[in-house]
Amino acid sequence: MQPGVIALPLSARTEMEITIVANLISLTPGTLSLDVSDDRKVLYIHAMFLDDEEELRRNLKEMEHRALELFR
Repeated sequence: MQPGVIALPLSARTEMEITIVANLISLTPGTLSLDVSDDRKVLYIHAMFLDDEEELRRNLKEMEHRALELFR
């Protein structure tokens, strides 16, 4: 186990989109959405298993992309 915090740039723009993406990430085992930057462009995420940060980012961005397809 290698926990850590990452900053994930967001494609989501509205409050509803950001909330849904943050909640989906928190539902993923081993991850927890912590905070959104003041400009709403970055989501901070705690991950319990941060062995490969780039792979985690790719997986989370894919999840965000799929969620946003539903609303746009």
